[in-house]
Amino acid sequence: MYINIIVLFMLLVASEFLASKFIKKPYSHIVSSWRLNHTWKPNGRKVHNEWIEKNPEFSSPYTHVYNSQGWLERYDISHEKPKQTYRIFYVGDSFTEGTVPMGQSVPSIVEKRLNELPAKGKRNFEVINTGTSSYSPFIYYILIRYVIMDYNPDLIVVNIDMTDSFDDWKYIQTGVYDEDGNPWAAPERNIYTDPFIDTADGLVKANTWNRLQLFLYQHSYVYNLILKLRSKRPQQKGKQKVHVNYSRSSWLETEWDQNTAEIVDITLDHLKRIAVLCRSRNVKLMYTTVPHYQQYAGSEDGTEPPLCSNRAHYEIKRIAEKSRVPYLNSYEQLKPFIQNTPQTAFYYKGDMHFNPRGYKIWAKAHIEFLMDKRNNLLQEDVYQGL
Repeated sequence: MYINIIVLFMLLVASEFLASKFIKKPYSHIVSSWRLNHTWKPNGRKVHNEWIEKNPEFSSPYTHVYNSQGWLERYDISHEKPKQTYRIFYVGDSFTEGTVPMGQSVPSIVEKRLNELPAKGKRNFEVINTGTSSYSPFIYYILIRYVIMDYNPDLIVVNIDMTDSFDDWKYIQTGVYDEDGNPWAAPERNIYTDPFIDTADGLVKANTWNRLQLFLYQHSYVYNLILKLRSKRPQQKGKQKVHVNYSRSSWLETEWDQNTAEIVDITLDHLKRIAVLCRSRNVKLMYTTVPHYQQYAGSEDGTEPPLCSNRAHYEIKRIAEKSRVPYLNSYEQLKPFIQNTPQTAFYYKGDMHFNPRGYKIWAKAHIEFLMDKRNNLLQEDVYQGL
């Protein structure tokens, strides 16, 4: 019996070794965090080529570089702010990170443009990109309070995506709040005990088969080679959608049921708490939203009426006004550019993210909003020099 076990083990090892010559296991650029749920791998690099197949117009892969803090910067941010430096932190999800080369993200374009402005005296704008995939207001609060505030920010820009309420719903399942009701920690999820798994196709019931598939996908060369030969992603068979009343697009629905309204209120409450926190630390704050293409059109050629509601943008506007936070309604600002255009004009085909043209017009809207003296987001001498 023991001989059979040893032989089987050796066969498995040999199979893994041989399979490793033909395929690589998926490499995660995300690491778990006890407080922030996950971060980009410190001092890591990630090559992006996922848009090319469906978007041959953008055929060049690009590399994102992360500093030791896990932020999308080529240098480490010092706790002590350099003299004559106005420090801006961008907080958000993958839209903030930018699905483009680093120099074409909104924070990078904003930094370049602000440093070209005429102004009295010597001054430098430092715009730091902390955008991390699947972050949401629950984690934004934690990141700002327990990390960013230690770096002496002058202004924090919070980008709120149309998937944020869904992500908030996920994090509050195991999230920890302090005694004042403020988000305190978003513990990393455990795929072996959680009742559901979040996939690109939506939530699936975390049964034994799905957990085994995910384990093999992460750890086995043989399994990944089989997937490649069959040209199928994991969890294509036997997946069972989770019967929950909240989905990734719930607050994009035209009508909100009671469950959606209650969860959206939680997300909006997180935003109110961010405003209170920043005001207590004398840090300026700006809110903006990320418009999705389906809020402008219902078909890829732009000819059908919008498929999704734009209500979320105006709910955030209401909270921003109540909290006295300058708010850039990106949905309205980009509407003249995007409405009645095909999806591929400003977004990647078959994806919700902007392409380089989309980031360019979105960055322009940010710059105009920042430079508007009525919003009082920059230094006084900057406005005097305009």
